[in-house]
Amino acid sequence: MDAPLLRRAESRISLKMFVKISDPVTGAFEITSTVDVSCHGARLVTKRFWNTNHALLVQPIRGNLPSRGRVAHCATRQDGTYEIGLELYPPTDDWTRSGKLPSSSQIATRPRNETKS
Repeated sequence: MDAPLLRRAESRISLKMFVKISDPVTGAFEITSTVDVSCHGARLVTKRFWNTNHALLVQPIRGNLPSRGRVAHCATRQDGTYEIGLELYPPTDDWTRSGKLPSSSQIATRPRNETKS
């Protein structure tokens, strides 16, 4: 019997927004843009190769929604740039709301595995 295909739990929204990605260890950063976003991540175009599982900080240029994340995948594009899938922690469903940036009070602070009582 074949194993079921893994599918994304949430849909992606095509949304181009400028973000700053930075390496929390070295401080190296790049201003880039998203291709699409979801509740738990974003797909970005970048000038450099990033290793899978590399920790990054990401912040929209307009607004104050800094997030921590990890590189889920990195692939070379035909034009020589790279496309990365970035998984964000904690999930920031606010990225998907009408393309508007949320205020910092809207960011979920409860850890992912914590259950409501």
